[in-house]
Amino acid sequence: MTMASESTNIMVVDDTPANLKLLQEMLQAKGYLVLTFLCGATALKAAAKNPPDLILLDINMPEMNGFEVCERLKADEVLKDIPVIFISALTETADKVKAFAAGGVDYVTKPFQFEDVNARVEIHLRLRRQQLELRSLNELKNHFLGMAAHDLRNPLGWIMGYSEFLAIELKPSLTKTQAEFFDIIVTSSKFMLGLVNDLLDISTIESGYFSINRQPVDITVLIKRIVEINRVLASKTNKPIIISCPEQLPQVYADIHRIEQVINNLLSNAMKYSQPGTDITVRLRHENNEVIISVADQGPGIPEKEQRKLFQAFGKTSVQPTSKKERSTGLGLLIVKKIMEAHEGRIWLLSEPGKGTEFIFSLPLMP
Repeated sequence: MTMASESTNIMVVDDTPANLKLLQEMLQAKGYLVLTFLCGATALKAAAKNPPDLILLDINMPEMNGFEVCERLKADEVLKDIPVIFISALTETADKVKAFAAGGVDYVTKPFQFEDVNARVEIHLRLRRQQLELRSLNELKNHFLGMAAHDLRNPLGWIMGYSEFLAIELKPSLTKTQAEFFDIIVTSSKFMLGLVNDLLDISTIESGYFSINRQPVDITVLIKRIVEINRVLASKTNKPIIISCPEQLPQVYADIHRIEQVINNLLSNAMKYSQPGTDITVRLRHENNEVIISVADQGPGIPEKEQRKLFQAFGKTSVQPTSKKERSTGLGLLIVKKIMEAHEGRIWLLSEPGKGTEFIFSLPLMP
């Protein structure tokens, strides 16, 4: 086996000094930096100051046992990904199950053979390095994606804006074919601009920089305003939007712009999959410590086995929009889900083929 990197830091926690000494000497002989602790609480404080690459952890210790130590590590945002290998004299299956439930990645019983311990250490350190490499590559991908999407957004906006302007200005002199060409340019640029905006949101979310600016919001006023704007678009295809809500609802604690993004997305989907002449209904109600908002259509509905795809990246179902011009990026509902999670809210759907779909989300009331 290859010698370990001298910068690899392993923490050993065991209340038996002889075990600590044995593991320390053997691991140091393999080239690891080793820190030893007789107490779980002291080990946690040390890990917070200088996170190790891996932890070997005993279970039966005074004051704080190994299960508790591991659970506290996994609850810490900085320490949660450190692999923990339990080393214990407990051999019952129930103890091993509890160790894995607490967040351990492996379990070695005492008395142990050091070569067995070392092999497991090497495996989990290798997996940890691969995990960090993948995370770094993912961050690089998100950075590139964000830069590319940002640079594409302005030119696409110009193409869409100038195409719409020219289509209106030149309409009297355009042939039928030329008008169709302009229509294709405008429709395609709108789709591409929507895709770019969605990619920007996804890259921000995955990079960990996604944030919301929550404040007291009169949700009734906000929803009514968004519905009025969307009614103009819906009227062009004869898809009336009906709103049903009490006169007075408690204020919610939300980011106005992000909730507007959620409602617009759900209404856009409802219009996309509804037949002309069918209603789209927006409902609001107060329930416990939440306001529940739903957007329901009378479209084709979504097969139950395909519903799980909806909140995944590029998740699409077999259901087709009513117009061939309409397309989906497959990112909108994932973004909606992330917005709701950031609000400590929920989102779910009710759908039955042939009877339509209802998307429902909740927002917490003002604290």
